[in-house]
Amino acid sequence: MTSTAIGSQGTKIAKNTGTTAAPVWAAIKNASNLNGFSGSASDIDVTDFDSTAKEYRQGLQDWDTVSFDININMKEASHAALLADKKSGVVAQYQVTLSDGTTIEFDAYVKTFPITAGVDSVVKGTVVIKITGDIDLVPAAD
Repeated sequence: MTSTAIGSQGTKIAKNTGTTAAPVWAAIKNASNLNGFSGSASDIDVTDFDSTAKEYRQGLQDWDTVSFDININMKEASHAALLADKKSGVVAQYQVTLSDGTTIEFDAYVKTFPITAGVDSVVKGTVVIKITGDIDLVPAAD
């Protein structure tokens, strides 16, 4: 077998409840279906009179958002904290840990926290957090 793919089971998302200098990563419980980091850099037009075609330079990177599904339980501290953060607009530190131990840390604010309920279903939602600034990716050690 030559594939180096890693499984997604065991991936985690957490919020720092400590300080920047001494982070305490508190898991966001009942999370699944993580999606994110799909933003792009802006294009800066540098075309001038000597150009023979449009010319561009890369602008600042925009990492956009991270979204994840959760089965909501407002008695769960991590869920209550997400909703409180949405209400206050606070920017917090988050960490995604892939199943192989690779981490991605970033600052973000809670953009959406919808709550849906249906017959023969659990209370759930897809939380969207907006990344502000750059990300810090640390590959897993061998």
